Amino acid sequence: MFSPAQSSKRHSGFTLIELVVVIIILGILAVVAAPKFLSLSEDAQVSHVKATGGAFKSGIDLARAVWAVKVGDGPAENLPVFGDSDDSHVDFNANGWPAQHYYTDDEEAPQLDNVDDCISVWQVLFQNNEPTVSESGSADETDYKARYVALGVCTYDYSDNTNLSITYDSNDGSVVVDSDPSS
Repeated sequence: MFSPAQSSKRHSGFTLIELVVVIIILGILAVVAAPKFLSLSEDAQVSHVKATGGAFKSGIDLARAVWAVKVGDGPAENLPVFGDSDDSHVDFNANGWPAQHYYTDDEEAPQLDNVDDCISVWQVLFQNNEPTVSESGSADETDYKARYVALGVCTYDYSDNTNLSITYDSNDGSVVVDSDPSS
């Protein structure tokens, strides 16, 4: 007869068949679950751009509300919107939408008409410089790349996925988030 010590020795560890079955099950799980986990990164990027676009639109709307209360009609130069410091002043176009941020300029009718204006609007709305922005084509490591599209219109492409973008039209104050990563 076998002693209890001998029988426990015989059953310690896994057989080759048990190991193969476990490896096959892990392989099936990896094939099924991997695409789900890979799309999580893309989902996070889409969420980031949507949140940034929402924050951008909120900043635009807040600036517009300040303009409506303090000016109400026509362009405005160096209007204090986000505080009294020079870096919180906004220039508004004739339609009353943020067009640029240059404290020292003296324009009668400010308008968003170049990529520097696009960057300045972004930076005045996001006071702590997060998320970061730079000109499209620059070597700077920033979260978004700004492009001047047409008179009054800027597009901010998300650097990690250039199919994701935020477009601001200072002619009517619209902010459109393109969050379709396959476009």
